[in-house]
Amino acid sequence: MRYLKRLIGFIVLSMVLISCGSTRNQSAKVVNKVLEDHDSNGYEFPAGVYYAYQFEEDKPAYGFDEQQVIEQLMSKGIAVKNLWYKAASSSCVPPGSSMAMTVMVEAAMVVQLNEADDQLLMMNFRRTKVPSLGSCAYRVNRYRFSSK
Repeated sequence: MRYLKRLIGFIVLSMVLISCGSTRNQSAKVVNKVLEDHDSNGYEFPAGVYYAYQFEEDKPAYGFDEQQVIEQLMSKGIAVKNLWYKAASSSCVPPGSSMAMTVMVEAAMVVQLNEADDQLLMMNFRRTKVPSLGSCAYRVNRYRFSSK
């Protein structure tokens, strides 16, 4: 009998979580994700307000989940226009090259808004007037968001 009650409780909880997840996915604003090269020819960020994510300095950001940050931004209703993310790596391979340079590539994330939103300051972001993804920005994920 206890097993049956637990099973029913698990099923009800699962249904609630699934319905919440499907509601969030319906309100998702991510239009697409593209891979960009910001180093080969230089890159100019479009006009807007920018925030840079502050990764922990004392440890590498390997395995950082940018999707989790995107979900947090969306759940807070922050009007993101674009988000760029470059993963941390222990090597750098320029496009067209088969040789990897052994270097510590720092993770970087930049968010573009149309206007300032101080909610980002409480999420490990700092406002920046000069957005940058640092060195070895050959493979940058750009997430474009639709406006409501």
